[in-house]
Amino acid sequence: MNDMTNTPGTGLMLPAGTDLAALFKDGTRIDPLIARIEAEVRAHVPDTSSNKGREAIKSLAYKVSRSKTMLDDAGKALNEDARRQINLVDASRKNIRDRLDALRDEARAPLVAWEEAEAARQERNKRLLAQLTNHGMTGLEASADIIAKAAQIKGVVLPDDFGDGLEAAEAARAATMNALRNMFVAAQKREAEAAELETLRREAAERAAADEAARIEREQAEAARLAAERAEQDRKDAEARAAREAEERAAREQAEAERIERVRKEAAEKAAAEAEERHQRELAEAARREEQAAQRERDRITAEKRAEEEAQRKREENARIRNRIKREIAAALTALPQPLTPETIAEALVAGGIPNTTVRF
Repeated sequence: MNDMTNTPGTGLMLPAGTDLAALFKDGTRIDPLIARIEAEVRAHVPDTSSNKGREAIKSLAYKVSRSKTMLDDAGKALNEDARRQINLVDASRKNIRDRLDALRDEARAPLVAWEEAEAARQERNKRLLAQLTNHGMTGLEASADIIAKAAQIKGVVLPDDFGDGLEAAEAARAATMNALRNMFVAAQKREAEAAELETLRREAAERAAADEAARIEREQAEAARLAAERAEQDRKDAEARAAREAEERAAREQAEAERIERVRKEAAEKAAAEAEERHQRELAEAARREEQAAQRERDRITAEKRAEEEAQRKREENARIRNRIKREIAAALTALPQPLTPETIAEALVAGGIPNTTVRF
């Protein structure tokens, strides 16, 4: 590592006299250089126990950072120089393209002008031929419209530069004019027949109008007669309806009076029935309350008797239990060594030898 420039003054860790431009142009020298810097850094033994040791760590890290900046700036300068060279070449290429493209267009301009003029002439010829061929008539138009269309087609002028299709265009014009003449003859015949038909239709309409007027007059007279008959019949129907309505009204009034009397009687009978029903309910309620009181007394007597019987049963059961316990205790005491002493009895109690007794500690 003696050839590494790593003095505090320079702050670099690069070999002395390194040609940075040549270093980047030779792609095989970068990795060995980085490896040498890595080896020197990793060979350093850090000492954080003293200020000098900590400053040495800072200095080493600073040298690595400065070396990185120096290498990166050198590479950046090479890139900028290369970009300037590329921009000069691109400007020359654009100048070549633009000028030679313009020269090419200048050389071809006469041909382009002729091609455009020829395309326009052919497109014009197509339009003129379409005007001569496609008259657009269906054969059902009026004769005046057909004459106007024929005059329009006849007035189409074919220019001198129409070209080889001139004879075909004139033939198309002749065929179209012939078709229009046939349509014109048919239209005149159709219009004559339509005029005759219109005359017949008008005469028929006049006759129909006269017949309609006569029919209306007859219908009006018949309507007046029928109206008079309906008026007389309406008068008779009104009189009969008034008499019928009077009878129906009297019948309704009689029925309403009978209904009111029936409702009154039904209401009186219902009130009497409800009063009787209420009296019977009161009697039944009184009897029910007496029966409930009697039942409560019977239940009280039965409960007292049952309680007394239960108490007597418990007394008898307790007496049996006491007698059994006394017998068991007496038998246990009799089985103890004789003569009995308080100590013997106490030991038996502690040992659980006396049944139905428990000693708690």
